[in-house]
Amino acid sequence: MTCLQIQKGSEIKEGDWSLFYNQIEGFEYEPGYIYKLIVLEEKLPDEKVPADASAIKYTLIQVLEKKRG
Repeated sequence: MTCLQIQKGSEIKEGDWSLFYNQIEGFEYEPGYIYKLIVLEEKLPDEKVPADASAIKYTLIQVLEKKRG
């Protein structure tokens, strides 16, 4: 499975990446770039979450930065 590597917060720290298996609605990743994003994390009601899905929906608000990685 392909996944993104992410960091939360305003500073990028070398080697401090976590795997992110969800999708960010409205975001199209282009390989070879590092992005700084503002993303809305929305907790979904339990009755709307399938058994094999995340309880959090991620939506792109803004791309702050895009640079070659």
